[in-house]
Amino acid sequence: MPQPQPPRKNPLRQWALPTIAVALVGYFVWSTDLPKVLAAIKQANLLLFAATAAVIALTTWVYDSWCLTWLIGATLGHRGNPQPVKLRAILPIKGASYLLNIVNYHAAALGMAYLVGRRKGVPYLEAAGAMATLSYIDLVAVTAMAMVGVWLAPEFFGPYPALQVWLKTVALAVFAGALTTALVLQSGMKHALLDKLRNFAPLRPISALGPRQMLVGLALRSLLILVYAATAYAQLAAFGLQPTWGRVFVAVPILTVVGTIPISVSGFGSTQVLMRSFYSPFVAVGLPAVATIDGFSTLYIASFIVVRLFIAAPFFKAISRELQERPDTVG
Repeated sequence: MPQPQPPRKNPLRQWALPTIAVALVGYFVWSTDLPKVLAAIKQANLLLFAATAAVIALTTWVYDSWCLTWLIGATLGHRGNPQPVKLRAILPIKGASYLLNIVNYHAAALGMAYLVGRRKGVPYLEAAGAMATLSYIDLVAVTAMAMVGVWLAPEFFGPYPALQVWLKTVALAVFAGALTTALVLQSGMKHALLDKLRNFAPLRPISALGPRQMLVGLALRSLLILVYAATAYAQLAAFGLQPTWGRVFVAVPILTVVGTIPISVSGFGSTQVLMRSFYSPFVAVGLPAVATIDGFSTLYIASFIVVRLFIAAPFFKAISRELQERPDTVG
């Protein structure tokens, strides 16, 4: 009996995203002035810049792992293995995920979901739903910060009226979705259809959160986003730029969301082009605007990649070995 042939890969789909990523980086390099970029990097306070990147990367690794530990307990604690997943078990998983995070944020989340599912003894789709719940909470948090930024710096959207409409539309959709989720999945309303939705594996984790736990999650993740905004503020200042909190509160959430879209590697090219527009009002008189921002954006992304590679290195071998083991031999 002939064996079924594996489905052929669509070459357009296979090569579209890498082509876009290369094109974005190519455009960025083509449209910048490399000698001026190097000059801007040399005049920056590199010690402050590097120290900020190292301290924040290490701090957010531990804090993000702690948030993940809370999330697993809140969404999956009543499922699978009754033993709680502790912080010391999550730190290596989060650390090793930074290798995948270089490629794409969602790839790292799915990789963590696979390991969490095996350790907790729950189906992969349910563990992936827990990771999606964290991303959902993050989306609500960054949207709220962006709207605070709009209130603090309404002039931000002067040159970008279409972006203002887009942001307000997205914010309305996100907040409406959060309210709908709270009412439909997390409330005590009884209905056969609602019970089916709540028992659907990818939605089971978010359904396990009550409204009060959702508010706790939003507070935890909002603090993380605030730390990233403060990091951007400090590192912009290290390049001689003059940031304002209102504009940073708008720019950082938009750049965060764009950086997670799988059209670039770690935001190279995509977020860098946006930073030219968003951060141009911060450039002091006498500094070359584009070159200074390009120098900042390149070091900003590269510094976090380097520090996170150092964080991931000690855990990569053990996590790789665990991925190769049979599921019933883990934990």
